[in-house]
Amino acid sequence: MNFEEVVSGNTDSSDSQFWKAIGIWLRNPHVVNRRILASRELLTAEVVSRDVPDILERVGQLRIQPGDLECDSSSGDMKYLLDVLGIAEYCRSARRADPIEAAAADGEACLRVRKLLPRNTQIFSPTLELVFIDKGSVGVTSLHKPIVPGKQSLGPCTAYRIRHRERVSTCIEVRRSDDENQDRSRDWLKSKLFPRLTRWMGSEDDGDGPRIRSLGLVPVEKYTLLYNRLKEKYGTGMVNAWPENTDPAKFVYEDVAIATYLLLLWEKERLERGTRELQSFVDLGCGNGLLVYILSSEGHRGTGIDLRKRKIWDLFPESTRLQVGTIVPSSDTLFPDVDWIIGNHSDELTPWIPVIAARSSYECRFFLLPCCAYEFDGSKYRRRNAAESQYSEYMAYVRSVCEGCGFLTLADRLRIPSTKRTCFVGWKRTYARENAAALDADIQRIINARSQVEGAKSGAAENGDPWSASFKPRDSTERARNCTQLDKQLILEIVNVVVAHLLRAGRRIPLERRPGETWNAGGQIGIGDVAKLIAPGTLQQLRNECGGLQTLLKNHSHIFCVAQGKVQFRIPGTVDRKRKRRRNAGTPLRKVKPCWFHKNHPDGCPALEIDCDFQH
Repeated sequence: MNFEEVVSGNTDSSDSQFWKAIGIWLRNPHVVNRRILASRELLTAEVVSRDVPDILERVGQLRIQPGDLECDSSSGDMKYLLDVLGIAEYCRSARRADPIEAAAADGEACLRVRKLLPRNTQIFSPTLELVFIDKGSVGVTSLHKPIVPGKQSLGPCTAYRIRHRERVSTCIEVRRSDDENQDRSRDWLKSKLFPRLTRWMGSEDDGDGPRIRSLGLVPVEKYTLLYNRLKEKYGTGMVNAWPENTDPAKFVYEDVAIATYLLLLWEKERLERGTRELQSFVDLGCGNGLLVYILSSEGHRGTGIDLRKRKIWDLFPESTRLQVGTIVPSSDTLFPDVDWIIGNHSDELTPWIPVIAARSSYECRFFLLPCCAYEFDGSKYRRRNAAESQYSEYMAYVRSVCEGCGFLTLADRLRIPSTKRTCFVGWKRTYARENAAALDADIQRIINARSQVEGAKSGAAENGDPWSASFKPRDSTERARNCTQLDKQLILEIVNVVVAHLLRAGRRIPLERRPGETWNAGGQIGIGDVAKLIAPGTLQQLRNECGGLQTLLKNHSHIFCVAQGKVQFRIPGTVDRKRKRRRNAGTPLRKVKPCWFHKNHPDGCPALEIDCDFQH
């Protein structure tokens, strides 16, 4: 079997750093490959023969049916899987273990088999991935095999291997193949996998802190199937009809993912409790109400409450119960007949969610997805440990509140388009029902200790009195934060300042469709350096009105590209992800906005009108 090099680089990394990077990749394949939604481990086995090419040939010629891979963690089932793959003779034993640790034993080679599950089940097939780990030769060989005929694989179309020489270099090689998709596979290995591995090798840690397994509380295969069903049922239509000013692609599919997670979590709970009755819920700070709509449509009785009504609420059926209301934690905000309290990005209510659940009833549970950091009195949370990020410190604080309220608190990481995706689940109580009064006094002490203004009640308040006299709910009138309140002339001046600086530091690039012509593509400047070009008073106005300078530049994405703290021109005519999706969808591009470069850039637009996303 012939392999040829695709990419290599000088890496001053030790073998242990290489294996650390491989471990991150094996645990998180979806981080490198966005086609993957989740993965399910099938087995880890010691390999007797290191004739990897022969094993790959055998597996490559197999016809595997989806049902052939259904096995649990018992050794008998794993031996059955090796027989299905036709490689039992090559393996000494099968077990569930960390594959790199398994390969370290006596220098044996190790085989890891897992099932990769796609985000888009219409195009991509669930894919079997075999990874051979050989600590002796410091290398890894991988093969992907799609399970459903006629659908695309989630991985490269040919086998590839990653090789490392300590303190010298790392390279990726592919097996020569006649597959017409091999060029695409090579590009992915070169531009996606290799840079990520080298970055992990050079980092001090994996950047995730204490590891919380992603989707650890629900079955990932069921999650994949249900997510795709709900996405098809609710997602596309809601994105097309979205009446809000926010990005529908983010908010719709994020709520679809959260709904998927909750439906499976609640199904798991019903199985544990031996009941078929669907859980009820209340979503505090429900925002656009989409989560309430999906859960209600799937049969769960629930209500969403928020400070103000959204335009999208009018699109939901009457069965979706949404109401406008200000939540001030007190005896008036108890929900004794509700099974679950939901706090999804609930902001100033975040620390109150476990308190409200604890005081509503002994049987009430909660789901909490923290985002913005707030205290019990509604003030912004202030970091106390400079050695820790505010988010990680706040998450530890929120968890301590959940546990202080007497809940067995489980943590999980969701698969949503957000950096704040760690959630807490108040699964059940850690105290007996008869100890509720004593625990309630402890809860009030927690509230008093974290409220800045004196006067919090010494016990659970009655007759509608707030549980914290210092709590201040958010104003029901949302202040615009999309630069819409800024003077247009001021915005134009800021844009012109940035454009002039980029042009002065320009670099000329050749135009493919205009032989012999070049275009000033501009330089690159850090956000901090841009801020030095703008008056301090103007910067403060930006922070007050639209979140800051970076937000303003990102809102002008038809001109600028902002990434990793730097800004540069977004060159017209280059194919980005969104335009690529539009082309693949087979729909012609509808040009609405005029091309800024065509009108304002000294060299005009570098793209021909047919290639540009905007009107000339």
